[in-house]
Amino acid sequence: MPPKAIFVPNEDGVDKQITSEKTDAYDFYLEAEPILQALVGRALEQGLIEVKEDYERQMLIEHRRKYKQLRESELLETQRLEA
Repeated sequence: MPPKAIFVPNEDGVDKQITSEKTDAYDFYLEAEPILQALVGRALEQGLIEVKEDYERQMLIEHRRKYKQLRESELLETQRLEA
């Protein structure tokens, strides 16, 4: 048996090309650098904000713990004085 024929459609349209100078081409590094600087700067800023918030949260928890301990000791002392 002969091999199956491969269908190749007729080409439509007209092929065209352009010639450009190397200096006319898009410079990826020149164009992308400001965008990358903005993205990296924003990511670092957001990370710093999150670290500060976490530190403040830890300090608040510690302050609440100390305040509760002080309040409980004062309550015990006033109860002893009343008794």
